[in-house]
Amino acid sequence: MNRDPSITNDAQVGAMIDELAQSTTDAVKHMRHHARLNIRVKVYVEPASLSARTSVRLQGVTGDLSAGGAQILLPRPLAIGDAYHVSFDRDEFDLAPVFALCLRGRMVRPDAFEAGIRFLESIQLPTGASKHEGSIL
Repeated sequence: MNRDPSITNDAQVGAMIDELAQSTTDAVKHMRHHARLNIRVKVYVEPASLSARTSVRLQGVTGDLSAGGAQILLPRPLAIGDAYHVSFDRDEFDLAPVFALCLRGRMVRPDAFEAGIRFLESIQLPTGASKHEGSIL
């Protein structure tokens, strides 16, 4: 059987273009597993390893929060791919500490770094979360 490789490649390229066209911001938001709440709450981030936990403890603030992860703003960047122990100011927002994986990061300002983290287990958001809604910057 003699197959023309350009036909397969054209079909694959067309499929990739169609997939990219569907990857708009709105489409990505619809594909998320958990609803995101714009909540501003104090957060503490430490390395997940107990032996490294005493070396670094960063204080930041959440930008958004869901049962599966959060966007946080910190004074120093997190290492993408590393695991962290994340705790919240329980007086502000009653959430138990959770382990999380840093999936992405970027510099917002020279003294502010955004991190996207995924919780390693789903969390239950407290009721009345809307009173904490606000802008991160």
